[in-house]
Amino acid sequence: MTITELIRLRWPLILAGLVFMLGLWTAATADQGWLRKGPDMDGFQQIIPRDAISSIDRPEFKSAAQARIPDSAWILGFEMDGLAYAYDLNLLNTHEIVNHTVGDQPIAAVW
Repeated sequence: MTITELIRLRWPLILAGLVFMLGLWTAATADQGWLRKGPDMDGFQQIIPRDAISSIDRPEFKSAAQARIPDSAWILGFEMDGLAYAYDLNLLNTHEIVNHTVGDQPIAAVW
């Protein structure tokens, strides 16, 4: 199975829709006060400092044949302007965000 075929699977669209709806709900309820207050943090510890996980900026992409990603690998991908982009989730587990552009459009891939 090629990366393009993997990207075309429906589950990423469903996940993106749920994340979008969560964002809309959060924005709609932000004026109710509970969101500004934040959760009760008793019993929780911050293990790593804020912004300790670096992003990948201006990534270099390879063709699917050159990438050497196994067919069984999980990826986060999208297609834009007829070009497919994919990120190996093993890489995103250590960086969590990739910033780049497609044409003039800024892209932030977040995991």
